[in-house]
Amino acid sequence: MLAHERYTSCEEQRPTPSSVTGISKASCGFAGLLLCVPVLVFGLGLAQQSLPLAPAANATEGLIKLDVVVTDKSGKPVGGLESKDFTLLDNGQPEKIVSFQAVDGRTAPSDPPVEVILVVDTLNLPLQQIPLAKAEAEKFLRRNNGHLAQPVSLYLLSLSNFLNPSTSNPNAAMTRLSAMPQPSSDGNALADAIARGKELPVVRPIPTFRVDRSFGIKVSGTGHQGLNPSLSSLGSIILTERRRPGRKVLFWLSGRWNVWDNAFDEVTEFSTRLREARIALWSWPYPNSDFSHRGFLAPVRSAKSVVPEHLGLNVLAIQSGGGLLNTSTELSAMIGECIEEESVFYTLTFDPPLTNQVDDFHDLKIVLGKGDLTARTRTGYYNEPTYQDHTSAARRVTAAELEQMLEAARGNKDNEVAQELSSVELIERLSSAKLSAWKGRLPGDRSKGALVAVADRSVFLSAPAAEIPATATPDPATRRQILSRTIDYLSKTIVKLPDFFATRTTVQYDEPSQKDDEEWKAVMSDQSLHVTETFNTTVTFRNGKEVVDAEARKGKKLNARERDLDTQGTFGPILAMVFAGASGTHSVFAWSHWEQGTDGPLAVFRYAIPQDASRFEVGFCCLADPDGTIPFRKTAAYRGEIAIDQASGAILRLTVEANLEPRLPMLSSGIMVEYGAVVIGEKTYLCPIRSVSISRQRTVKLLKEWGESFGVYGRFETILNDVTFGNYHVFRAQSRILPDDSSSPK
Repeated sequence: MLAHERYTSCEEQRPTPSSVTGISKASCGFAGLLLCVPVLVFGLGLAQQSLPLAPAANATEGLIKLDVVVTDKSGKPVGGLESKDFTLLDNGQPEKIVSFQAVDGRTAPSDPPVEVILVVDTLNLPLQQIPLAKAEAEKFLRRNNGHLAQPVSLYLLSLSNFLNPSTSNPNAAMTRLSAMPQPSSDGNALADAIARGKELPVVRPIPTFRVDRSFGIKVSGTGHQGLNPSLSSLGSIILTERRRPGRKVLFWLSGRWNVWDNAFDEVTEFSTRLREARIALWSWPYPNSDFSHRGFLAPVRSAKSVVPEHLGLNVLAIQSGGGLLNTSTELSAMIGECIEEESVFYTLTFDPPLTNQVDDFHDLKIVLGKGDLTARTRTGYYNEPTYQDHTSAARRVTAAELEQMLEAARGNKDNEVAQELSSVELIERLSSAKLSAWKGRLPGDRSKGALVAVADRSVFLSAPAAEIPATATPDPATRRQILSRTIDYLSKTIVKLPDFFATRTTVQYDEPSQKDDEEWKAVMSDQSLHVTETFNTTVTFRNGKEVVDAEARKGKKLNARERDLDTQGTFGPILAMVFAGASGTHSVFAWSHWEQGTDGPLAVFRYAIPQDASRFEVGFCCLADPDGTIPFRKTAAYRGEIAIDQASGAILRLTVEANLEPRLPMLSSGIMVEYGAVVIGEKTYLCPIRSVSISRQRTVKLLKEWGESFGVYGRFETILNDVTFGNYHVFRAQSRILPDDSSSPK
């Protein structure tokens, strides 16, 4: 995890420099040097620069996105409305609209443009209707001489032209979903593809089916394989479109399809993935007099109430915010009118309320402030516990209460003490000195590891009041003098680091893993951290460059969690980054308080660096879309504290915390570094002796549905590295003279 800190400088101990009368952004003299040192990169362990970078999640948008079409009494689309004209009701309660966007395709196309998806499904049409469906689709595509206003994706679902050789049943055949490779605005080319029929590239084959057009087509098998092939193909199309940005309108030209699977998981999956893909589904019901779907439009709230009809085409269409095409009108004209209506829409986003219930259905309704208008959007959504982070169930205690708990646990078994420690969380910082002393009281490795986890989670909190000296705040001149000493100290010692090697010991902590049989949509109340691995790495610093011992973990492939806390810059660069950022126009560098250190009071300054001056990049592996392999990266504003020895100007403790916007897949990211005296080659330097890296971010679950694999976000999870540095030694090249053996016999 904490794979490499780039050693560019330790701080050499030296006498206090002569007084500096003042310090300013322009005169500190260290900024030029700071800009030359490597940037700190925390929380991102991926070095594969060839990977595409996914755009950062939009923190200005809510987690749930709705596309809304508004029509007047005559059914014409209505544009020009504002956010104040909309009231969003979630389970009947007004919900705050986080973002609002109005799109009127009649005056300007959306970016990206609305995509039209046309599916000709010949499996569920009577034989006499298949030529009509194809002809109407071709007629629509050839309108305006084949110049389409929106890109169109074309899919064909049909029987193969050969019987399945594995069966003697003459009605058994293979089916396949085929498609044009990319959306196209060339209507004539798409129409020609429909005319060619089965010459389109196959997207996926469908298992063996019994073919009987009087009773529909049915797949042999059970479970997900028992889905109607049309329904399974719809799922495959949804997952393909889910990877593409923007709104889509899908026209499914088919008769009524039969469904045999009544799994609640399928109901929730189709609802959720249609919403995520931003698809409004329109069906072409045949015969027109079939209104059986009306009895199944009520929301499905549990597995007890689900029946196969809930996955019917018409039901899915209405619930998606689409609808049914009127078969009494020419189909091609209906498609054109529907696209015109769908080109004027409003996109609203909101944050769902916190829930502990998996697949918690919420009704949605849009109320318009202007009369005689109708809003059409999704009828509801399934809220999940993993959509939001949940508060830890740990008991919150002070450092004094934690000490009392340890005293009371004297004589208890190692596992018992560890379990008790895992149930608490500090509300104030535990110093390294106390941590070291208290570990000696504990009975074994498990309890010691649990105490370290509790302490490390507190490194960004305020120290206990008892550790804050009642010393008067220094005047501005004294504060400037302390900072001047620090700048002078760093600028004169940064180039004096000798070649050396050292040992870095990393202890990795993770939350408990969910068991295989646990629902991934659920959150865990136990957010305690536990040791997962400990390893040593030899770090060599030579000629100003750091080399991590490649043999230390040779043959072991780093997992995602280990890569996520790869931190660069713990030595010199992290100090440089803070002081360089502090010179920015809108940066804040201010006095905070005195704090009791090991050898005396420390002057603590707080700082805040805005994003436009930031060199702090955070990230993790990986975003859910499309398949859990694309890293998330973001340059973030950051804040923290610097604890300085007032006499020498030496920095003894430093924290860096990212200021992350809400709704990102990463909630927090930070590092704490403590510096202490180490001897390297008979000289004493201040170098890192301990660091803590911690991050809380989304987990990613890879799912497989409808023959496709895709990624989704799971619960938030905290990962932590506790790192100690030691065994600093001067690096000296060794050589020896070999005797001349040229006279030796060969």
